[in-house]
Amino acid sequence: MKQYIILFATTLLMIGCSDSFLEKEPTTSSVVENFYSTPNDGDQALTAVYSMLLRDDYWSKFILSEQASDNCAGGGGSGDGGGYQLTDRGLTQPDDIANQNPWQYYYGALYRANTYIENESLIDWKGNETLQKQYLSEARFLRAYFHFYLAQMFGEIPALTQLYAPDYIPPRTPAAELYKFILDDLKYCADNGLAAPFNSMDPKNWGRATKWAAEALMARVFLYYTGYYNQESLGEFTNASVLAYIEDCINNSGHALVTEFASLWRVPSVSELGGIEYYAGEITPECVWSVTYDIQSSNNWDKIQRMIGPRNTNIEPYGQGWGAIPVLPSLWKLYNDADSRKKATILSWNDEGLVYDHITQQQAQYTGYNSKKYMLGAVGTTNEITVLGGTSWQTKPFEDVMMIRFADVLLMGSELRSLVNGAGDGVALGYLNRVRERAFGSSSYNYNSASIENIMQERRLELACEGIRYYDILRSCKGDFSKLATILTYVDETDGGDYSNSADTESLDVDGNNFVTRKGLFQIPQNELNLMGGIIEQNPGFN
Repeated sequence: MKQYIILFATTLLMIGCSDSFLEKEPTTSSVVENFYSTPNDGDQALTAVYSMLLRDDYWSKFILSEQASDNCAGGGGSGDGGGYQLTDRGLTQPDDIANQNPWQYYYGALYRANTYIENESLIDWKGNETLQKQYLSEARFLRAYFHFYLAQMFGEIPALTQLYAPDYIPPRTPAAELYKFILDDLKYCADNGLAAPFNSMDPKNWGRATKWAAEALMARVFLYYTGYYNQESLGEFTNASVLAYIEDCINNSGHALVTEFASLWRVPSVSELGGIEYYAGEITPECVWSVTYDIQSSNNWDKIQRMIGPRNTNIEPYGQGWGAIPVLPSLWKLYNDADSRKKATILSWNDEGLVYDHITQQQAQYTGYNSKKYMLGAVGTTNEITVLGGTSWQTKPFEDVMMIRFADVLLMGSELRSLVNGAGDGVALGYLNRVRERAFGSSSYNYNSASIENIMQERRLELACEGIRYYDILRSCKGDFSKLATILTYVDETDGGDYSNSADTESLDVDGNNFVTRKGLFQIPQNELNLMGGIIEQNPGFN
């Protein structure tokens, strides 16, 4: 980690400073102290923190958590080495650099966030005190997000609560202390961040962390911590206090559900609604917070979208990808046929009368189903990026990734109210059925109880293939991870349960027992453990 801190300190200065700045400043002065001078400098430094959100690729938590969940298989290519299959089956990765990218990038992101937080007071904010508080709120939100990203993957990680000396390597932070720190950062943003409701938000602030995003992420973090670690509360944060924040978001943010579920993504808008003109767009009332991309940017960043489509094949409107997270038949069958989310979420090759030669195209773990969410599109047999003049479908993200949707906010609100007032709470049931009614187009399929079971079921259907399901599973265990043996076991109907404890790229079977001793956590990169000289040990179950 020491090496990464030095690396990313250098990177921050390279990204955050203009050529003119570098020409003007004396080389004998402290770069950081000279840089933090004006509010514009603060904006540049904060932008450098935001830029770390764009780094996710094939190793993203978004991809890995879907593979580990009961929604999807690993997929990818049959000649890719089987790493995705090991993730899918909860097995040890043999490479020392396995999972190194998320560890490296997001600790780098934490360094950037702390650099801003500890040096923003050097700026002359006179007359811009409101902007100062806004930027600090955003930096603390991002610091919380990056910590939470790592904590969900790796457990009790070392928290970077400040800028440490280059030769200091902090030990693991106990869960209660780590999550309290995360929630405190989010509370600060919720109390001080951008608070304009959606309809009056300045378009230039789209993609920034807002008060509403902080309230929503606070609920997600709290529900995960209390579920995974089987706790009732954490300091001042209780079901009731966090409920107050999420209901503020529900009632006052101006965010709302869009009318058509399929319109939230480009490809489902075409396949289910009839054309791209039905796409709700990236700036939509349902999107509480997103990671925003610009296809015109020269940055060769974020490649999540290239991972999702069918491997080596374009069949309008479905564009090619690298074949990651093929959907399991069990998820397809879970949906009621009257549920509009079924075909808006999942491409069923047979049901749509399409033919995909998965053997020729070297698709690993072919299931007959793909996720449509964030899939790239195709025009005829050509990827849409090429049609629009792009040079490579693999390097240009085409669609912002919604990190928090208002549907999720409603479901978290329902869950928290149910925990506070019981499953019979009418408001909790109302939140739950608002999501349900949008999916079915009527109240005919509404729930009659806001039970935790109903809420978790609806979360799975609503948020499938969005990187959330696996962590819902983990928190539902309430500390009893023996439950994973049942939840994550998958028996492939075609071979009768030939559990493969290898990198075999064909089998879909998963032995859920593989996840039990590991408590659902991911493998810490061995290279990082080596650098830290034994201060941190590998997560249990990996050998």
